[in-house]
Amino acid sequence: MGAGIKWLLVGVLGAGAAGFVVMQGTPAAPVAPKTAKSGLPIETITLGGRPFELEVAATPKAVERGMSGRTEIADGTGMIFVFPESRILSFWMIDCLIDIDVAYLDRSGKVVSTYTMKTEAPQKPGESREAYTSRLRRYPSAEDAIFAIEVKAGLLEKLGVRPGSTVKVDYAKLRRYLRAN
Repeated sequence: MGAGIKWLLVGVLGAGAAGFVVMQGTPAAPVAPKTAKSGLPIETITLGGRPFELEVAATPKAVERGMSGRTEIADGTGMIFVFPESRILSFWMIDCLIDIDVAYLDRSGKVVSTYTMKTEAPQKPGESREAYTSRLRRYPSAEDAIFAIEVKAGLLEKLGVRPGSTVKVDYAKLRRYLRAN
């Protein structure tokens, strides 16, 4: 039989008997999911006709950290946040060192809001964390959303991603990241 893997199914007949599979050849190694330097998994999602490798933030810790502390977002990369339920989402620029575009999406991938979030003055010496966070501007979704995508500032407009646009997302696949954590 060809050069591929040969599968031989051997059935054992009789009451209560079970079949088993014998593999000949070398099985293909499973494909490990891609991960970013941050350790987060990566999913490729197309925005405005361009593929982007987005880090998947689906745990409370990853969502809270987001893009805080980063000095750049490489071209063709970003982050997708996955939430357990659809609701009004609101982001802020806590400890963010660069401007960031955000698009909020519903479960079908419809963009419900977009913003270019501007860098805020950092927490000042002697300023409490509560005082710092209370002065940060909030960027809320206009409607319930279950995903948020962050990319380099200015890209959403350049790519034509705006409220009413659709981004193809695999809802079921992205939701699995919630269960895996």
